[in-house]
This record gives sequence, structure tokens and C-alpha cells, in this order.
Amino acid sequence: MNYLKLFIFFSVSLCLCGNLVFASNCNWIETNGEAAVENITPEEARQLAINRARVKAIEGISNVNVKAITLVQNLSLVADFINTLSAGYVLEEKDIEWSSKTYQEKKDSPPVTIYTVKLKSCVATTLPGDPYFKIKAELNRPFFLKGEEAKIKATCTKDCYLTIVNFTAEGKLKVLLPNDYEPSPFIKAGGVYNFPSEGLALEMHTLTGHKKDTEVFILIATKERFDHLFHSTSISPKEFYNALLNLPSDTRAEELLVYEVREKEAR
Repeated sequence: MNYLKLFIFFSVSLCLCGNLVFASNCNWIETNGEAAVENITPEEARQLAINRARVKAIEGISNVNVKAITLVQNLSLVADFINTLSAGYVLEEKDIEWSSKTYQEKKDSPPVTIYTVKLKSCVATTLPGDPYFKIKAELNRPFFLKGEEAKIKATCTKDCYLTIVNFTAEGKLKVLLPNDYEPSPFIKAGGVYNFPSEGLALEMHTLTGHKKDTEVFILIATKERFDHLFHSTSISPKEFYNALLNLPSDTRAEELLVYEVREKEAR
């Protein structure tokens, strides 16, 4: 029997919205963020700095403390993902300015590079949802080696339809569910849904040239069918955010699954 493999390519740390160029019913705020190149790559440090600036922007507009998920392994920061879905959306960014400096704690210790970013963000806040409508999900593991398969298990507290998307390295969104082989499933309250279904495989890969990547699956539970909003496997952040903002907040719930993919070590 032939098995369909859905290949997902990820980048180091999630970029919330890429280079977005749209705004709708949002408020502008200027923030800054910084991160040191210490036990992480310069690329990861820059992404961490911009994520921290986005956290401040969302907190400043929504007056909500944004939940941050930090994944740590071997005392090293692997990724910092910002849970914006419960507080607001960064719809546009502009006037991004970068600077760097070095800091040396002691003369006998190596200097550390610190990246600082200043940007203006347009943030749209979300209204409180149904406190009794929740989605819970889990991955078969938090870390994967290249070529291993991911499996997602999801359940809702109320009857729901399930959509699964992920952010790509290019800052775009890929719709994993529904797809050509699986429609958006209807899950009874308390029932369990396993993705992908039998005969399909979600095979994990890093970006070319990357030894490790960290990303996130976003699971969206809705009280009404949501998949008619997505007409292809790839959608823009504008389409995604507008689709969510057009749904009443008490008809949707979100869950985030963060994980890491590593290259296999050469023998």
C-alpha cells in the first residue's frame, strides 16, 4: 500500500507574521526587543529579539500578559514562541531598525553580541471567548529526528470542527487539515481525533543547511465548519488573520504545539 507523506519544512523559531503589509482595525505601538548570542545562533538571537518586541506590542495594546512558551534543552534556549492567539494579532510591522553591541562581563570571558530591534506594530486585539469551549492536543513527542513522523491527538470540550495549520520558513501558512485526503473532521465533545489518519504520514524535516529547527502546529477548533475559508494548501497571513477575526470569538478555540526537529548525526 502506498503511503502519502506530507513533508513539512520549518525554520528556526517562529516568525509570527513575516513581512506583513496590511492592517485592519488595529492600533499602532512602538516597541523594542533584544537578545544575546549566547548558546544560540545569531539567526535565533535576532528572531528572539523581534519576538520579544512583538510580545511588548501585544501586551501594550491588549493589556494582557502574553503567554510565552520557552523550550529549553541542555540549558540552551531552543525557541521562544509567542502565544498571540489569546490576546491579539500583529497585522503589520514597519520602520524596523536593528542595532548590535558587545558585552563582556569579565576580562577573561569572551564578549557576547547583543542584538536590539525597534519596530512599529499594528495590533488587533481579540475579545474573550467561550470559557467552556476548549481544545486540548498533544504530539507523540516534543523532539524529532529528521525523517521521523509526527502524530497529533486532539479533543474538544464541545462539538467542534478541526483545522490545523503551520507557519513556514517563508512566513506563510500551510493548511495541513483539511487536505485532499481528509476533510475538516467533526469531533464530538470529549471525542478524540488522530492526525494524520491511517495511510498518511507527517514526516518531519529541517530546512536545508539547518541542524535543528523549532516550530509550531496551530490547531483551531470551531463550532461551525471553517475549511471553506481556505481554498488551497497555502494561505497568506492576511487571509488567516482576517478569517479568524471574522469568526465570533466565542465560536473558536486554539491550541499550540511547539516542537523541535534535528538532523541525524553522521556516523
